[in-house]
Amino acid sequence: MVGTIGGATTTSATQGASNRASVSREQFLKILVTELSSQNPMDPIDNTQFLNQLVGLQSLEQTAALTDSLRTFEQFMQMSSASSLIGKKVKGVNAAGQSVEGKVSKVVLDKGQIELLVGDKKLPMSGIQEILPDAP
Repeated sequence: MVGTIGGATTTSATQGASNRASVSREQFLKILVTELSSQNPMDPIDNTQFLNQLVGLQSLEQTAALTDSLRTFEQFMQMSSASSLIGKKVKGVNAAGQSVEGKVSKVVLDKGQIELLVGDKKLPMSGIQEILPDAP
């Protein structure tokens, strides 16, 4: 999803915790079915061990969801900080090592990285060296 807010372009994450968790769940279920079908009927799986495995899977899914939420929050905070620079003059170095100086016209999210558009050049937030005062 792409949207523009106050000159700042945003996109939503494409891979979430549910995608990673569903793969883990599928793998877990395959292992569990294999384990149950090949167990010794005279010595079946211990219920405690089985429950511990289920709890471990649930913990993994919750950790993945929390990680995604934190990444989304971090990206939101970075976007908020970057959007406050729209209309301000900045100085820095872009990814190609070129010096960039000028007014920020918009903020874009490109491949998970927030970048400022200064003239016709992109400047990553990590490349900002100075935020200059407005000229009188």
